[in-house]
Amino acid sequence: MIASVFKVAARVRRSVVLTALAGGLLGGCAVNDTGAAEVWDPIETPNRFVFSINRALDVMLLRPVTVMYRDWVPEPAQKGVRNLLDNLGEPVTAVNEVFQGDPSRAGVTLARFIVNSTLGLAGLFDVAATFGLERTKTDAGQTIGIWAGKGVEPENGGFYLVLPLAGPSNARDATGLMMDYAVDPFQILPIAFNWNWFYYSTPRYAVNVIDYRSRTMFALDDLEKNSVDYYAALRSAYTQNRAELIRAKREKTDTKAELERRDNLALVR
Repeated sequence: MIASVFKVAARVRRSVVLTALAGGLLGGCAVNDTGAAEVWDPIETPNRFVFSINRALDVMLLRPVTVMYRDWVPEPAQKGVRNLLDNLGEPVTAVNEVFQGDPSRAGVTLARFIVNSTLGLAGLFDVAATFGLERTKTDAGQTIGIWAGKGVEPENGGFYLVLPLAGPSNARDATGLMMDYAVDPFQILPIAFNWNWFYYSTPRYAVNVIDYRSRTMFALDDLEKNSVDYYAALRSAYTQNRAELIRAKREKTDTKAELERRDNLALVR
């Protein structure tokens, strides 16, 4: 039963992302639409419907599990899990750094991946940091934002989109999500060897959700508590957060500050 639910969720998520991909290519980040006065949300009604489902699942399932994880799992173990997840994402980060015009930074990221995958026991320990190899994190959504048409504000990511089981996004970032999925070796290998998706991808996705949710719990609680319309507040916060990340990449500002801000108000991303 659980396996069926996750498989259906995965199919729904891919369908929504493919829809966003088409929308993004057709004009989500059009050059003649450079403004960023407010978030463009032409499908607000279905977005709010998906948002309400996500919230219900969060209240009934995700939040209780996350609270147990946060309170019962020792902090060193949580840090090890976080290091492992970050290590699995290093190859995708390196690919995006190449396309962002920073091959030297990509080389450092790949060096981190090799060091942590070996000396760091598959990434449980960030040994590379002790060698002066600082961690960075980027994705294809940011890559698209960096190379968007001249004059396009980072806040303009195309139409706003709420992804099932994933939370806030937009045409640009959902397109980037699919691109990242396509180049992720840990997604490609199970397909290449015809491994069962549920047993190899679901655990990583589930742990990612719990890890990110545990780190965003206080921020999201505070946002919900202090907003009249939680949907609109989260939409605005997500858009601003992603815009700051893209602007930091364009202007090559402090990467450590970027890491502290990344994914600050998203349930999964």
